[in-house]
Amino acid sequence: MKKYTNLSTAFTLALACAACSHIPLIGHGDKESEAPKPAAPAEKPAAQTAQAKPEPAQAPMPAAPTSATVSAAGTPQGNAADRHIELKYAFKTAAAPNRVYAAITGPARWWDSSHTFSGNASNLSLDARAGGCWCEQLADGGSVQHMTVLTAMPERMLRLSGGLGPLQSGAVNAVMTWTIKHDGTGSEVNMSYLVDGYFPGGLDKVRDDVDSVLSLQVERLRAYVGAK
Repeated sequence: MKKYTNLSTAFTLALACAACSHIPLIGHGDKESEAPKPAAPAEKPAAQTAQAKPEPAQAPMPAAPTSATVSAAGTPQGNAADRHIELKYAFKTAAAPNRVYAAITGPARWWDSSHTFSGNASNLSLDARAGGCWCEQLADGGSVQHMTVLTAMPERMLRLSGGLGPLQSGAVNAVMTWTIKHDGTGSEVNMSYLVDGYFPGGLDKVRDDVDSVLSLQVERLRAYVGAK
């Protein structure tokens, strides 16, 4: 009986020791049970709403250039109208082209004396060849070059270069062109005077005066060739 009691006591002690061997130490527990669980994967961010790429700002259109007369100091003075004169005249005559051409190249016979430096149109002469001078002799031995011949085509066309009257004092380019065409047995005559450049106060200030003088001369020429 005593033998069975000892065996029972020994068995009880063995079970107790077995239970003690499974009590974990703080911080050193079962690797599988105590290992830190991996953090849950972060949720994928919600898909961003597609945004249209902003279009580049459109470059401003350059301002339209403005025509202007510029002084030596660079200050705009007026517009393009101040810088040019364009005058045109025309008439028909019973005179043949050769007679009209001869009259044009002899201004002493029809130009108004009050619009000369000497006061007498007979002092005018025109050498009708390229480089020739439309000149005026003065009483004191001086002279004036009014225009220079650029092109001379007998019975068809005469072209001259030069600023007449007050235009001679400006920094201008001026071209006068006479054209003659057959018109039946007579002629059709056209004249243009183009002026461009710098003139104190602006060319528009003298445009009417130039027009008045030239229209008078053209009328005098028409009357002269018509009377022959």
